[in-house]
Parts: sequence; C-alpha cells; structure tokens
Amino acid sequence: MTPSSTKPALQQVWPSPANAAVADVSPEHMALAALRHEIDHLDDELLALFERRLAIAARVGQAKDAPAGPHVKLRPDREQAVLARMLAKADPDNREAVESLWRQIVGWGLARQGRIKVQVWSPVEPTRAFDGARLRFGAAADMRAVRDPEAALAWAAEGNGVAVLAVNADSAWWIGLRRDWSMLSVFDGFGGATPTALAVGRIDPAALPTGRRVLVDAGGDAGDGGGIRRRGLATHHGWTLSLTDANLPVGGDEGCVGAIG
Repeated sequence: MTPSSTKPALQQVWPSPANAAVADVSPEHMALAALRHEIDHLDDELLALFERRLAIAARVGQAKDAPAGPHVKLRPDREQAVLARMLAKADPDNREAVESLWRQIVGWGLARQGRIKVQVWSPVEPTRAFDGARLRFGAAADMRAVRDPEAALAWAAEGNGVAVLAVNADSAWWIGLRRDWSMLSVFDGFGGATPTALAVGRIDPAALPTGRRVLVDAGGDAGDGGGIRRRGLATHHGWTLSLTDANLPVGGDEGCVGAIG
C-alpha cells in the first residue's frame, strides 16, 4: 500500500495541496473540516426540503384561487398556529432564530402564490414600522413607503395588498374601518405590547388570529361591560381605537374591526 492510499477519507473533507503531508493537518483542523463537511451535508438537505416546500406552496396558492378568484393570500390564523407549534418544539435558546427563519420561509412561499405587496405609512417612526413589517412578511414582500394613509386604505380595499399604518400620528385613518373600509380587517400590530402601527388587509374575518380584538368606537376605553378593560391606542374627536381581550365578533355592534395575536 502506498502512502497516498491512506489519504482519501481525509481529502474528502479537507482538500489540501498535493504536496502537503498528513502530519501538517492538526487534529483541530481535522475536527473543523469534519464539522464543515457535516454542515455542507445539512445545507444540501435543507435546500432540497426548502425547494420542495416552495413547490407545494405554489400548489396551495392555486387551491386558494379556486373558490373565489385571486385575493390577498394570507391566513393569519394558520400562520399563528403553525408558528406556535414550531416554537413549542424548538429549544428555548433557538426560538428567536426559529421565528425569524420561519417568517422568511413563509414569505418566500407566499411569493410563489403572488408576491405580497405592503404599503407603509409611518411619519413618526418609519424605521420601527418598516422593521416590524419586514419581520412579519419577510424579505420576499414588496414594501414601499407612502404619504397618504387614506390612499393606502383604498388600495388595500381593492385587494392589492396590505397597508401598515401608524396609529401614533396626526391622521385618524382607523375611524374609516367603521365607516368607509368595513371590508378591511386589522390582523397584526407592530411596536410591542402596545402597537404603534397596525396591518390592515382584505382578510376573511374567519382567518384572523386568536388574540386581542381591535375596537373602533365612539366613546371611552373604560371596558366591555363584563369586567374586561380596554387598552387605548388613540383617540380623535370622541372616537377611540383600543384593544380588548374580550372575544367579540368582527363587524358587530361593539365596533370590532380585527384582531392581533
């Protein structure tokens, strides 16, 4: 057996110049090479699974079109349930990374069904609203800033995409969800426990996430009659935008216009 016949297994994971001796490769380098080889193998598996998921997502998009024609293809309730299941299975130290990665995966899957378009209006804290929307919809989303929240609502009402609109600014656009834009639903919020921006789209109320209800009503934010208090987000000339944990129907007399997880 020649000396070179003892090298093939090492050379597969640690390519080296032809004139390098095995003794020149330290145990640390050999261990690192083996780990990199394992990562390469995992990357191949991840790529195959990701491309398979994209193909299935495209088929899901066709099924969504079947009963009602093209529309905003978002199911916040389904996304919430799947993410909750994944985070429950993930190692606690990895949950932030898992959520971020999963959002990107879902975003690219939705792009196979038709790239999500997002218009963002946030004159006071634009970066915060953009960052929240980018995390929520992924890098695949087509996002742009707009200057007119009312125009963004009209655009969303036609089923063109999603409007992410600030509530801590000088426009009380949210009042229109009770009057002019009743076909739209709030389905997410950005900025922490007390949202500073809301995502609005032509979403089936049955597909809204489980969580706090978003209310627009004429009056204060004292409560819902059953001992459940409301958390006020904004007020304007007697109108109040607030959140409640009460399980209220969307479009009912209580002024529920959506829900956020």
